[in-house]
Amino acid sequence: MLDVDLLRSHLNHQPLFNNIVYFPTTDSTNNDLWRLYHQSPQNYLVLTDHQTAGKGRGANRWFSCPKKNITCSFVLHQTFDVKQFNLHSLMIPLSIIKGVKKHLSLNLQIKWPNDIMYNGFKVGGVLIETKKYSQKYVFNVGVGINVNESNKDFCKSLNKKALSLKMICGKTIQREVLLANILNELDNIIKENSPNKIILDWKSNCSHINNSVCFKYNQKNVEGLFQNINNKGQAVIRFNNRPVCYDGEIETI
Repeated sequence: MLDVDLLRSHLNHQPLFNNIVYFPTTDSTNNDLWRLYHQSPQNYLVLTDHQTAGKGRGANRWFSCPKKNITCSFVLHQTFDVKQFNLHSLMIPLSIIKGVKKHLSLNLQIKWPNDIMYNGFKVGGVLIETKKYSQKYVFNVGVGINVNESNKDFCKSLNKKALSLKMICGKTIQREVLLANILNELDNIIKENSPNKIILDWKSNCSHINNSVCFKYNQKNVEGLFQNINNKGQAVIRFNNRPVCYDGEIETI
């Protein structure tokens, strides 16, 4: 069972969240967060030990092993204007990378746009849902990180695709302290408010800069070279000898 008091004790003195809600079991922390926010708009952090219907990008589902991972959703308010809207999604994987490194001295990588990777294996993922309130957007940020799973905890289809931090480090990890480190890093990034630094840090932790990727262009799957992130937070992929600005998913080759 997650210890909310332990988590609070490791958060910054002025945390991002004024209301932390824990559910032993739930279908989706993203659904819980919207329900709570509609009832009373606050800076919620919703945690669970067992998510039964976790969401992934598109129609995908997020696998969740009870009491062994980090599964949460939290409110993120709009920080950048519409021209740099995509920077909000870059902040989250960057904070995960930085928090894991601080707590475990472990170097993970990012796959566009916000998958957390280790040597080609997926360790975590992020799902962001957006709604507009008054004149600004509110982001519902769902985070899933494989923390203390062993190989037998993953189904066969994930055995060759996923890893947990415990499998990498060889030791059990205190989830509350790890999550606090991640959220503290996010708090630092928000306070710095430096788009250029976010882009540079994201690129330095990307696993496929200047590598070939597969992406959808004009309703077709095509191959291009992942080159850069522009100042709007979009991927820049070279295709047919010209740059294409891209927001969607990719597959590495």
